[in-house]
Amino acid sequence: MLAVSGVPWVTLLFLLACAWVLLAAGGMRGALSVSGLLAYGAKATPLILDRGETWRLLSANLLHKDLLHLAFNAFAIWNVGGALERAVRPADYLALIIFTALSTTVASAVGADSISLGASGIAFGVLGASATFGWRRAVRGRLRAHFGLRLLPWLFALFLAGLGSAGVDNWGHGGGLLAGAACGLFLSPRLWPGEAAARRLAGATGALLGTVSMGMFAAPALPVLGAAREGPLGSSVQVPLAWRKAASSPEEISYTNGLTTLWRSSVTLLSASTCRGASDLARGAVARNLWRLADVGALRGVDVADPQRGHVAGTVRVVATVLGEDGQAHLEMVCAERDRTALAVLVLQPLSERPTGLAERIARTVRWPVVPAAP
Repeated sequence: MLAVSGVPWVTLLFLLACAWVLLAAGGMRGALSVSGLLAYGAKATPLILDRGETWRLLSANLLHKDLLHLAFNAFAIWNVGGALERAVRPADYLALIIFTALSTTVASAVGADSISLGASGIAFGVLGASATFGWRRAVRGRLRAHFGLRLLPWLFALFLAGLGSAGVDNWGHGGGLLAGAACGLFLSPRLWPGEAAARRLAGATGALLGTVSMGMFAAPALPVLGAAREGPLGSSVQVPLAWRKAASSPEEISYTNGLTTLWRSSVTLLSASTCRGASDLARGAVARNLWRLADVGALRGVDVADPQRGHVAGTVRVVATVLGEDGQAHLEMVCAERDRTALAVLVLQPLSERPTGLAERIARTVRWPVVPAAP
C-alpha cells in the first residue's frame, strides 16, 4: 500500500541549507563572481585532482550562483522530491539525495572541465527516482500523476532543453538522473519495514565519507600527472590531468589548470642554451611574460633565492616569489641540461598552496627527442 503523508523534512532542510550557503556567499545581493563560487565550494575538476578537495563533490550541490538559480531548482525539488519523500522511507530518501549528489558531481568532473554548481542534478535525480519508483511499485489511482512513467515526457523535455542551452552542465544532469533512476528501483514505501532502507542509508553515508576522506589520503601524491604532452624542440613531458595548453612557441609551451586568481596554477617548459645563471633565467622568464600566468596583477618584482642542486640528478632548482599589484605567487623552477641544450620546468602556484614539489615531479617525466646517430 502506498500513502503520501507527513512533512518532507529532508527536502526542507536541504533547501534551507542551499539558501544558507547562498546567503553566506553573498549571492542574495546578486550573481557571485567566479572567485566567490570557488571559495564556497563549486566543482572545479583541477582542484579535485590537484588538491584532493573531494568535498566539492558534495558542496557544489548546495551552492547556487544567485537567487533565481536557487528558486528554479528549489521549485522542482520541493514539488517532486517533497512528494517522493512523503511516500517512501525517510532513510531511503536521504540515501537517494546522497547518491544523487555524488553522482551528479562525479559525472560532471569526469565529463566537463568547466566550473559547475547547483542542485539541478538532484532535481533530475528525484524526477528519475519518482518515475522508476512508481513503475516498480505499480502505483495506481490519483498518485500516478506523481509517480511512474507519466513523468518521462517531463524528464525528456527538461533534459533536451539543457542540451540546447549554453552553460548547462548536462554531464551533471545525466549523472544525477541515472543515479536517481537506479535508486528509485529500491525505494521502500513509507509503511513498509525499514531495515533495508537503513542498510541503504548506511551504504550512502559510507560512500559520502569515503569520497571526502579519499582526497585527504591522496593529497601527498597530488597533483595527478596525465599522459605525455608536447614540449619545446621535440621533447615531451607529463603535466597534471585536466590542465590545458595556454601558450605555445618553438622555445616555450605553457599549460594551466584554467582557473583564476587564488586557484591559478601553471607549468611552462622553456628551452635554453644552458642552466648556468639559473636565477637570471627564472627572473627573465617571469618578467618577459610568465607573470601573466600568475594572475596577481601587474608585475612589481621577482624575489629569487640562490640556486640549489635539484633532487633529480643533474638538475638545478630555483625557487622565487612573484610580486604583483594584486597578490603574490610561488615559482619553482627545475632546469636540466643535455647535449648542449637545456630545458627548464617552471611551475607557478598560489602562495597559499602547500608545497607540492611539482616542478621536480614533472622534470622526472621529461623525454628528450631522439637524436639520430651519425652515419
